[in-house]
Amino acid sequence: MQKPKTEMALARKEANPEAELVELCRKMRLMSERDTDATLPHVLRVMMVHSHGQPVGGSELSELSGINRITIIHHMKRLEGAGFIRREEGKYVLRVRSADDMVLEFRKEMERNFAEMDEMAREFDEQFAQMEREFDEQIKRRRRLP
Repeated sequence: MQKPKTEMALARKEANPEAELVELCRKMRLMSERDTDATLPHVLRVMMVHSHGQPVGGSELSELSGINRITIIHHMKRLEGAGFIRREEGKYVLRVRSADDMVLEFRKEMERNFAEMDEMAREFDEQFAQMEREFDEQIKRRRRLP
């Protein structure tokens, strides 16, 4: 049985915000299986807290987060692929200002993906139906032959 929304909201208020960001990143499939120590959410949090919408370089993010620059770049590529950051003159800029914005962008991307999948499914169904009709015709022709 699902908890009422008020109980879930109270439970979240008592929860660890760091752990919640990790969970949010997992649900949005931002984290790879290799990110066992949750460095991506940490880098994202540092970006959100310290960048103030200004471009931030990989070295600066490394210094602020305590995470090596190569790992920072790896995570920035994942976040860029998800549409949450963009590169600008060799630095990174957040495209979202809050976790709510992240979820909104994620939702938009999922809606685009589902629209594409719907179209693909319709095309497959049409192709399969055509293949089935052709197969039925072949069977009928074979039955007519002596």
